[in-house]
Amino acid sequence: MGARNASHVGLVGGSLEERLQHSRVPPIESAWVLAPLRREGDEERLREFVAPGGVHLEIGFGRSHHLADLARHFPDAPVLGFETRRAWCRMAARRAEREGLSHLRVIEGDARPYLDAWVPDGSLAACYILFPDPWWKKRHHKRRLFVPEFVERIHALLAPGGALVAKTDVPAYADLIESTVLDHAGFSLAGTTADDSALEALPRSHREKKCLELGIPYSAFRFVKEPLR
Repeated sequence: MGARNASHVGLVGGSLEERLQHSRVPPIESAWVLAPLRREGDEERLREFVAPGGVHLEIGFGRSHHLADLARHFPDAPVLGFETRRAWCRMAARRAEREGLSHLRVIEGDARPYLDAWVPDGSLAACYILFPDPWWKKRHHKRRLFVPEFVERIHALLAPGGALVAKTDVPAYADLIESTVLDHAGFSLAGTTADDSALEALPRSHREKKCLELGIPYSAFRFVKEPLR
């Protein structure tokens, strides 16, 4: 597991850790929100939360519907969500409190430095990255999640047989997701949009429901962690 790296660049540029540590906006006050960089005791709370393993992790959960549905779908597993938008983090925390989802936690911010510092290898049952920003401009490519270094980190975090679930309605980005993940020697493609009952059984995100409602084509992938070839 990598050590915390102060050079991590967040989704909106600059060092995420530095911005959070010097922010005048206090962390969200909620038992469902963890702020390891800014609130005393939350680093240990995060470690304790992920320690049992079998974690279902969603990166960029958006309006919180899917994250809450994941928690209901997996009632006996820790469910952890990352989101950069504060309002949606607050919404997710309120929903978890209202619905009694005691096994759900939210972190405001870019997932990458947290995954390097405080989530141990082999602790994830699944990672969900649904309709991520493709960051089209070349100067923004460094912000993309689907780059070899990040895929390598997710592979390390997943337990053997764990799944990386990715969806997008951008065809070119679907090609990039598939090629980048399968270029890693430790993933196989277990299923796609039309042929995987495991994908069909999972909750649908708000964006996916909109795609279905409006007839917008999208791609879904379920990659499974295999031993390195």
